[in-house]
Amino acid sequence: MSLGRNALALARLQAGEGTPEQKARIAAWDRLRSLLSALDSKTSVLLRFNAIVVAALAYLVIVSAVDPFNGARPLIKLLGSIVGHLSLIISVLSCGFAFPVIYIERDVYGGLPHETDIRDAALDRLGHLAARRARLYAWAWWLSVAAGIGFALLVGLAILH
Repeated sequence: MSLGRNALALARLQAGEGTPEQKARIAAWDRLRSLLSALDSKTSVLLRFNAIVVAALAYLVIVSAVDPFNGARPLIKLLGSIVGHLSLIISVLSCGFAFPVIYIERDVYGGLPHETDIRDAALDRLGHLAARRARLYAWAWWLSVAAGIGFALLVGLAILH
């Protein structure tokens, strides 16, 4: 069955031609896809934030010839270097957890089941995918927060020295 005919058959089921069980399965499928869509949108924003933090930290820690801790005590310089490098690594790790969240798996994410009767296996597969991506997103978010705090500490140390 073509994707268009499959979508039409599922729409007819939703419009009233199907059994309550078929309608419940379609609603479950739609909810799981909606969750995946929300995770995709949130991860996209998180990756933009990480890109800004990585760029700023890479500039301050690696690229820039200007030492923001010029004239500071050796302890402050060491602390600034450790915080900067650690924050950069944590932000890159956050990106590593975020990229699989937005990866498109053609069989599950992109289309409808191959038959109009959504099977338990298809719902389970989609549910496991949503749960896995939610866990990955949570790790990416926490690491991003940690990197952002590290960047704020680095800026604070540079200002206060």
